[in-house]
Amino acid sequence: MPVRRWFRRPDEQDAPDRDGEHVVTDPRQASALASTADEPLPVRLRVPDVDALRHLAMAADGAMTQDLRVHIERWEAPSPRWRGRMAPLRDTRTVTLSHDPARRTASAHVSLHAPLPVARVLDALIPAFVPDAPVVGAGFPLLAVDPSAGAEALPLLPSRRIPQLEPIAPALEGRHLRKADVLLTARTDLAREEEDAVHQLTVGEALLGHPRVERPVIDLNVHNPIGRILGFKPSPPARRLVIDRPRGVVRLLGATDPDLRPIEFAIAEPLSARDVAAVRNVEAVDLSPLAGLAGPVPEGLTTRFAELAAAGVILHSLPDSVAIAPEQLSPRIADAIRRPYRPAMGLERERRSVALRRAAMHDHAGFLRLASAVEHRTGSRYLPSVSVVLSTMRGELIPGVLEMMARQTYPHMEVVVVAHGIPAPDLSGVELGGLDVTVVEVPSTVLFGAALAEGVRRSSGDLITKLDDDDWYSEHHVFDLVLAHLYSRADIVGKTTEYLFFEEVAQTVHRTFATERYHDQVAGGAMLLSRAAFDALGGWRPTPNSTDRSVLIRVETQGGIGYRTHSLGYMYIRHSSKHTWERTDSQLLNGSFEQWRGWRAPEV
Repeated sequence: MPVRRWFRRPDEQDAPDRDGEHVVTDPRQASALASTADEPLPVRLRVPDVDALRHLAMAADGAMTQDLRVHIERWEAPSPRWRGRMAPLRDTRTVTLSHDPARRTASAHVSLHAPLPVARVLDALIPAFVPDAPVVGAGFPLLAVDPSAGAEALPLLPSRRIPQLEPIAPALEGRHLRKADVLLTARTDLAREEEDAVHQLTVGEALLGHPRVERPVIDLNVHNPIGRILGFKPSPPARRLVIDRPRGVVRLLGATDPDLRPIEFAIAEPLSARDVAAVRNVEAVDLSPLAGLAGPVPEGLTTRFAELAAAGVILHSLPDSVAIAPEQLSPRIADAIRRPYRPAMGLERERRSVALRRAAMHDHAGFLRLASAVEHRTGSRYLPSVSVVLSTMRGELIPGVLEMMARQTYPHMEVVVVAHGIPAPDLSGVELGGLDVTVVEVPSTVLFGAALAEGVRRSSGDLITKLDDDDWYSEHHVFDLVLAHLYSRADIVGKTTEYLFFEEVAQTVHRTFATERYHDQVAGGAMLLSRAAFDALGGWRPTPNSTDRSVLIRVETQGGIGYRTHSLGYMYIRHSSKHTWERTDSQLLNGSFEQWRGWRAPEV
């Protein structure tokens, strides 16, 4: 990423100010601080957004400081009450954080008892400004990033923080214990790395993954749909894509309004966080102007297509004359963006947008590529496993739910069925494929929350999600939740009851819910959180109802945050029988946006 796009004031020179402190506006100069001073000097940074901290932390190899100030010029509060916390950092003396949602700015001042690398301090500050729940997994290899990896390694990382080689205190040194299990590096001379890590993995190897995939990657921490235009809002002005070859940029122009302010970004460089924010309210981009494209597709353009798709933008009408090779772009995306599209609200818009973002994330996500390479190199899984927990008193519904779970596309999952006051069902005729299923019997005297808790105790997954026995789930449901967990880094993620089917009147309803947003509420039948977070919260309380709400309340009161992803792939079904969620049909119909007679699945 060019520095000029990280910083608002490129005319400012990096030099000591009147107090002898260095004001660094160019991250390439951060490493020079250590060599230009006899002792570490205070460092002041002015950055455009939180994502710039990641790039600076990667670029600041060697720079040391004992006093660091950071001012973020464009900061958004994920939710009104959320306030982040700096990660633990040794030798910290004082930490002062300032969040100003009204002015959309934030700042930090960290003073240390002893000098530390600038990169380490910046990395610890990231969760002070943006949700960044830790990566979890029992027995996961410990990953570290060598500074030589450079910015090319950022799209591969599982979170916004950069895992660095941590020194081992002499008293804790163990026999043959190294600082990391896998070191991500760009170095070809691995003599030093062999002392630091058990395995070395070059950035080039990680970008290709295993099996080898000749296709560019996107960064889930940047290229994601957080804050997307909502499905029930009117379509914004249409945009069309044109290429400015002399300047090497793409321009998104108003299709019908020539006065609409263009959105512009470089063809050959990854979309920055600022670029992604600029297209949040761009519903769709017409690619038909590329019909006049002479010669091959400009290098980098198809990667920009994948990044836009991951952000939720509907790309459409790409002419057949524009050839795209499979190694340039996922064939699923290439096929989808050739189809025409007319601006539309509601379910039609969501289906087109979600299909594209799923394809972009599944086929281009850097972390998925890294996870496959790490597993191949070490033999240990680096993707979280998911435990799906179902507690039911209606044995006749269990086979149908298990068949839906057997069709899930996420590769690492198990299902724990809690037979609550009923005998274990006969599953001999159920099409389970290779699904790992455990059935637990608990007596009817056990409260609903306690029955769910017993299911969790009998599970083994790194992530836990709950099913309701009578709702509908598509084959993408679990993978949707895992992706939201990865790109939001929220403490709990989920879908919501945006799509309802009223069984008695055979009516499908689409309600107006804010999705792809940080939010306190998610649906109990479509929530996911890590086992570590679940245990820290105390899990489901032993109550007969409102068990899911009890978890959400404690997430909020303990300073955590939730995230709502899109609701496709999940349908809440309302029967005439009693529900643990006590709401009348008229209450559930409030805010309905679209209605259809009969069953209308959110996706086929």
